[in-house]
Amino acid sequence: MKATRTSLHAALVLLPFLLGGCEAATSLRGAGLSDPKLMKSIDDAFEARDNCLVANIHLADVYSGSAQSLAATAAASCQTQTDVLISLSNPYSDPRITAAIQKDSSFRAMGYVLKARGQG
Repeated sequence: MKATRTSLHAALVLLPFLLGGCEAATSLRGAGLSDPKLMKSIDDAFEARDNCLVANIHLADVYSGSAQSLAATAAASCQTQTDVLISLSNPYSDPRITAAIQKDSSFRAMGYVLKARGQG
């Protein structure tokens, strides 16, 4: 699971460079890759979002309702943590990155629902 979060984190940080074609050194500095404090903050934001999703899934009756509904409710309940993650990871407010992080939150919530149901 740690490798998946690290891989997603790297993909989200590198996405603007792949899409933008900016000069590498300037782009890397702009994305915070030269700022260990920012990278730690992003990692902490991922962890806070994931912890919130897990907590919300465990508070729910995971066998009532559809998995999609439970996952959507958990993702909505953790929107504050997701917004913090977005603000740290996406300093230029790229809508594609915002959408990718939102999609990741929904995907992770679904995974936690399935895991709680013994299906994942």
